[in-house]
Amino acid sequence: MPHTQHYSSVIFTLQAEARKVLDAIIPSDAHIILLDYPNYSNVGDSLIWLGEIAYLKSRNLKVNYVCDTENYNKNNISKILNKNSIILMNGGGNFGTLWEKVHHFRLKVLKDFPDIKIIQLPQTAYFDEEEKIKEIANAIRQQGNYTFLARSKKTYDFANKHFDVELHICPDMAFFIGEISPEFNPKYDRFILSRADLERLSDALCDKTQFNQNLNYEIADWMEASQYERFLHRLEMHSGWLRKIVDPNNLLLLHLWNHLSRVRMRRGIKLLSSGRVVMTDRLHAHILSILIGKPHVIADNSYGKVSDFYQTWTFRNAESILVSDLSRLHTEADNLDSRLSSKRNER
Repeated sequence: MPHTQHYSSVIFTLQAEARKVLDAIIPSDAHIILLDYPNYSNVGDSLIWLGEIAYLKSRNLKVNYVCDTENYNKNNISKILNKNSIILMNGGGNFGTLWEKVHHFRLKVLKDFPDIKIIQLPQTAYFDEEEKIKEIANAIRQQGNYTFLARSKKTYDFANKHFDVELHICPDMAFFIGEISPEFNPKYDRFILSRADLERLSDALCDKTQFNQNLNYEIADWMEASQYERFLHRLEMHSGWLRKIVDPNNLLLLHLWNHLSRVRMRRGIKLLSSGRVVMTDRLHAHILSILIGKPHVIADNSYGKVSDFYQTWTFRNAESILVSDLSRLHTEADNLDSRLSSKRNER
């Protein structure tokens, strides 16, 4: 089924919004250093990465160094720095205290590269400790050349209050992937992609007492790596000693990572395509559903990341619904399905 005009409009509009911000702060001669590849099986983070790569390619900007949190090397970066260097930090939803490993990595980069232009690509912030806010705020102030891109209104307001930075609001980078033609036909009336991690808010999505007995359902998360993904990851791990010699800036590894991210994206597309209507509490299941033109109903995560993004950027999309009353999740999915079926029958 082709994309509706609604989906296409949302995608193009958010690309334009993001490009307006990014083009103004990243010069055409920028020497790009890209940090924090999301080297794990979460499809959503791979979508962000692929969007970032797509944007850089659209500007003909070459990546000169890349790393994840494990193979970061300050000395190798220092060797290639020049007057046009910009450090880009991967976007996402890990700016804060929920994901400690990335938080500490971010602090290290800020300390290691004072005065070098660092741009934090679009992030959602969440802190549950006042001291941690002060810690990152101090690190940002001492670094002295930091730009923060807020992925939503609430994060923009938070950063404006706590950080002394150049600040912009910018949509998620995954929209730079653009429209994706669906390749798989639905097998289920409802595909439920439900979080199984510490950002899960409730069990409402999977409450089988609320299921419509006339429909068939499939429930999954998208954290389970395929056998091929695991093979590629082993290839990376076992070649580490050689790459330290022949690929100190990880540019060969970048090709492997980009391929691995595309494989993960395809896994996500296959999952979401399996339902006539998707139900989810993952932000990037919402975004990927828009990219593939899939009707969907969304619930919030534990700290409001999904609703904040929706209310900032995607609320005008007629084929996605944010449901705040979790007891109505399945009812709203049925209503959306019925409304769209009626529209199709009218054509």
